[in-house]
Amino acid sequence: LRDARHEVIVGRPLDQPARTPYTEAELIDACRDVDVILPSSLERITARVLETAPRLRLVIVPFIGTDKIDIPAASRVGVLVANSPTPENFIAVAEATIGLILMLLKRVKRGEGRLRRGEWARREDRGDFLFGKTVGIVGLGRIGSRVAKRLANWEVRLIGSDPYVAPERFRELGVAPVQLPTLLAEADVVTAHACLTDETRGLIGEKELRLMKPRAILINAARGEIVDEEAIARALEEGWIAGAALDAFAQEPLPLESPLRRVDPERLILTPHNIGHSEAGRLANLRLALDQILALGRGEIPAHVVNPDAIGRR
Repeated sequence: LRDARHEVIVGRPLDQPARTPYTEAELIDACRDVDVILPSSLERITARVLETAPRLRLVIVPFIGTDKIDIPAASRVGVLVANSPTPENFIAVAEATIGLILMLLKRVKRGEGRLRRGEWARREDRGDFLFGKTVGIVGLGRIGSRVAKRLANWEVRLIGSDPYVAPERFRELGVAPVQLPTLLAEADVVTAHACLTDETRGLIGEKELRLMKPRAILINAARGEIVDEEAIARALEEGWIAGAALDAFAQEPLPLESPLRRVDPERLILTPHNIGHSEAGRLANLRLALDQILALGRGEIPAHVVNPDAIGRR
């Protein structure tokens, strides 16, 4: 960016200890005179931030999710919002999802815990097959479809719920389309890959969890707000479901007082929204974001604008 003669203001490193999101007031002060904002995964770009930055032309994230940006407000004031949807991102999360499924089914953490305590294997520690199971995929977009493709040869039954995917796409992926309640009731593994929208916020709560089989497991590597975290904690503690793995949370970093932290770690895997991260993926995502910023500097429209209605308003 500097080689292209842009001025660059660098904020607090994302991975420094106890890093917290910038407050709205801090962002307003920092972004008042900028043309582009490249926020981290922690920051919320609110309407007030957008409205108080008269030079602002683009908010772009070096990853896929744009749910922490007020996109309607951005469109209203003529600010483009773009993301960086690289194949490395989709593939990494799909791979990680299958890894989490296997860790839960094979009871890896239980076995490791027993070994580290100086004990040895017991019959009650035995895991289960993925073979022969029904896997329910909630959301068949870029990531969900890649999970389906990677499970195609695992001899599992694939079912999916996504009202925005055409029937022919389901057939192409070998996934049987069902309504969400049916998916929850029939699946041995439920994995969520929906984008966060008003429709999907709170999509899986107590009512939905009670539909699941007592031996079923739930994976959420999408967005924390899609599931009810308190309900998941109760579901595991009271035996509505057998296990869960969560990589995203409604509040990040996950608060120390979260009820999820009290759940048996052998039944609940918690990762800090990085299960799909790799250095290769980070560089690919960042490269795509920077390419789009440079394109804007040349007077071009960035390649991955998510609010094209804002084009031409400023």
